[in-house]
Amino acid sequence: MAQQCAIFSRRIIAQVLKRSEKRVKQLTDDGILAEFSPGHYKLVPTVQAFIDYLSIQISDDDPASSYNTEKARLTRAKREDAELALQLKRGELHRAADVEFIMTNMLIAFKAKLEVLPFKVLPSIINVPPDRDKADYLTEVLREAVAEALEELAGYNPGMFDAEQYLAGIDDPAAEGNNGTTAAHD
Repeated sequence: MAQQCAIFSRRIIAQVLKRSEKRVKQLTDDGILAEFSPGHYKLVPTVQAFIDYLSIQISDDDPASSYNTEKARLTRAKREDAELALQLKRGELHRAADVEFIMTNMLIAFKAKLEVLPFKVLPSIINVPPDRDKADYLTEVLREAVAEALEELAGYNPGMFDAEQYLAGIDDPAAEGNNGTTAAHD
């Protein structure tokens, strides 16, 4: 305890810390070291404060610290990548290119059904049964045709957004009845 209370001049403290007296004065002015009285320092608190200061400097500039930070970032990135891959496998996440491909094909098929709609309903509209109310009959024919066209957009299936499965379903004769919009799934 006697050593902790030992008081030394700036010159002695500079020798102990292996720094110049000018540098010890700078550290004091910066608030890193505390003078006991002008030009005099308590040995133990001064050495401890200087060690703390150096520790902070080392951790800020230390390549090992940068390495550890980068390693932690890489580990985090690998974990996130693995989580995304798992979500893809589970069908909880879809690749943007797959979604764009499938949605484009679905909308093209929908557009095609809408474009042929007038020609499809024309024979029914021209030949209204005499025993039917014309307005009710035309409404029913148009409603059925529109509902059939809208079926292209109905029935979300996560498997549709896997381009490989989707393309396999187009080549599969079992998928023919679905106009190529959904893949056959096991």
